[in-house]
Amino acid sequence: MKTEEKILAKALELFNERGVEYVGMRELAAILNMRVSNITYYFPTKDDLVYQLAVDLGVLNAQVFVHNPAITLEGFLHMLKAVYENQLRYKCLFLSVVHLMKQNKKIATRYQQTQTERFATLRLNLQTLVQSGELLLQDEKELEILLSTLSLVNRFWISEAQISYLHLAAAQQIHHYLLIISQLLLPYASQQGAAKLNLLLKNAEIEIF
Repeated sequence: MKTEEKILAKALELFNERGVEYVGMRELAAILNMRVSNITYYFPTKDDLVYQLAVDLGVLNAQVFVHNPAITLEGFLHMLKAVYENQLRYKCLFLSVVHLMKQNKKIATRYQQTQTERFATLRLNLQTLVQSGELLLQDEKELEILLSTLSLVNRFWISEAQISYLHLAAAQQIHHYLLIISQLLLPYASQQGAAKLNLLLKNAEIEIF
C-alpha cells in the first residue's frame, strides 16, 4: 500500500471510530508512526484529507448509483443496497455532515453537485419504473414527493441508525432501511409492482438483503 493510501485508510478508520471533528493531524501521524510533514506532503490540511475521502466515496457510488434503462424494483433495491454499503464504509462523512458543510467549502460545493446528480439519476430510475408499469405515479408533484422522501432516507439513515439501531450489525441496519424503502414504494406500486414488492418483503433476507 502506498503512503497516501495508508494515510487515507487509517484516517477513515479513526474518523469512523471517533468522529472527524475529534481526530487531528498530529494524532493521525503518531498512530501511523509518521511525521506530520509526511502527511501534509500529500494532504496540506485536514480539510484536504477529508475532501479526498469524500471524493473516494463519490467514485464508489458513481459506479453503482446509475440510471438503468431496464431497471426493475429488485434492481432498484440492489442498487440502494450497494450505495448503503459504501455509505457505511464512509459513515464518518454522514455523521459529521453539518460540521463539514460549514467548515469545508470544497466538500460543501461537491456535496451540492453530487446531490443534484444523484437526484437526477433517482428521478430517471423512478420514471423508468413508471414506464415499465411497476410504479404508478399520478403526476409530477407525486414524483417529487417520492423523490424527496427517498433522498431524505438515503442521506440521513446512517445518523438515525447510530442513535436508534446501534445494537444491530451493519448488515442488519442496511436490511432495516431497505425494508423501509420497500414500504415507501408499496403505495405507489402497480398490481404487478406490488406483487413483486410483497414477495421481496416476504422473502427479504433470502432474496435481496
